Amino acid sequence: MTKKFLSFLFIALTIAYGCNQAPKENAEEASADTVLLTVATFDTSASYYVDQPVWIEGTVLHTCKHGGKRMFLVDGNDSIMVEVTTGPDIVMFDESLVGSRVNVLGILKEERIDEKYLNEWEAELMKPAEENHEAGVHEGTKGHEEQPKEAKLEQINALRNQIASSGSDHISRYSIEAISFQEIPTVEEEIVVEEE
Repeated sequence: MTKKFLSFLFIALTIAYGCNQAPKENAEEASADTVLLTVATFDTSASYYVDQPVWIEGTVLHTCKHGGKRMFLVDGNDSIMVEVTTGPDIVMFDESLVGSRVNVLGILKEERIDEKYLNEWEAELMKPAEENHEAGVHEGTKGHEEQPKEAKLEQINALRNQIASSGSDHISRYSIEAISFQEIPTVEEEIVVEEE
């Protein structure tokens, strides 16, 4: 009984310690005050860490086709997504990342969406025969690159309504500008590596 308890305690402590550690490859890039965030609590905690270094782990739900400058992380509940953008040292997020677990070190960014922002986005949409996939709020949904102009205009109106009901002159969208990231191997991949 005591052996089983001690074994269980050792495993629990090992897991708890491992979950709170930054990946060794990126440890030198993170400072002692780097915050560990979760996808589940990102919406409620992001405003406290704007322009600060953060770690986050999640499953890649989507990468943007046009340039691969964005990926969206989920963690069990696809209703909460965290947008991660490429930083100065990252060229792109490859589509092969979709479905992978990743650990990201980055700077938490705030984008304020106000009437000026929406007017500029609307004007961009009205330009003839031009498509700017970098303009506007990206929700991380598959096929957002091919959305018709009418759908984007509906999104603008929905954001206007959201601002009006917020009691503020803007709403904030938070994302992480990646400094570095790494794929987390699955248990099966780790077993294969150990067997070799």
